[in-house]
Amino acid sequence: MNVTGGVRPTRDSFAKEGTMAISAATRRSRRVTAQGGIVARAAFLTPATVFYSLFMIVPLLGTIFLSFTDWTGFSVENIHFIGTANYRALFADPVFHQALGNTVVFVVIAAVFKTLAALVMALLVHMRLPLSNVFRSVFVLPSVISVVVIGIVFSLILSPSLGPLNALLQAVGLGQFQSAWLGDGHIALFILIGLDVWLGFGVYMLLFLSRLVALPKDLSEAAVVDGATAFQELRYVTLPQLSSVIGIVTLLSIIDSLKVFATVYVMTNGGPNHATEVLSTWGYFQAFSQSQVGYGSAVLVVLLFFTFLVTVAWMIFLRPRTERNS
Repeated sequence: MNVTGGVRPTRDSFAKEGTMAISAATRRSRRVTAQGGIVARAAFLTPATVFYSLFMIVPLLGTIFLSFTDWTGFSVENIHFIGTANYRALFADPVFHQALGNTVVFVVIAAVFKTLAALVMALLVHMRLPLSNVFRSVFVLPSVISVVVIGIVFSLILSPSLGPLNALLQAVGLGQFQSAWLGDGHIALFILIGLDVWLGFGVYMLLFLSRLVALPKDLSEAAVVDGATAFQELRYVTLPQLSSVIGIVTLLSIIDSLKVFATVYVMTNGGPNHATEVLSTWGYFQAFSQSQVGYGSAVLVVLLFFTFLVTVAWMIFLRPRTERNS
């Protein structure tokens, strides 16, 4: 004890007090850092959130609201709420039924062939054949060209009177295969599907290539050592490792095909006789050509709902395979 009767401070007590001070300072520093991190994240997210809200959320909610109204699109004062009348009218609209059927056919065929074309081309490019890098660029090129420009060019090519395709068929002695092409209701939709596949598969090919490059080489080398053929290696080693990417690419292809509008509008405008009409073009026609904004909005809301259902169903189907390959 000291002269005052107190306990003399020891080296351990000083160390304990120092440790407590350091811990308190560390906690204060962490709180300041966390607050600064929240502010920084908010600063970075705010522009994107505002942009997304103005150009995505607000128009989406506006379209849903207008689908319950009768409006010509010229004056806000003329908006009349009519409940579900527009949706009930859809069931009695034969063109809507045809557009819905065309949309389903378009999506199924285009999504399947986009995925297959992207997978096959990715495998061929990955084999590093001669000029593979050149073809990689060539396949992606259609995806970066304006869809409107491509639609106009192909409309000219397929023109029955002025287009070079019919002239070429006639010149090589295949005149019996000449056709009105886009004016033939039996083949016009399939021409548009083929064009959509050609426009979109290049980007998905890059997704497959990025996954192929990241695949471990051990399994492929072991399969070769065991005497597996190239087809067996592809069937039992490569494709199973690509299953999750195949599912994601298929989903993206479905959504991309559901949104098709520009090529159909530019090349056929839904004709002939609604043979190539899809939900997006029919909703646009009703809203902007017939001045039935409410009814056109109802068509587009049905397209949105259909896209949502397909996406959710496919994600539920895809989840077990993704978890198994993770």
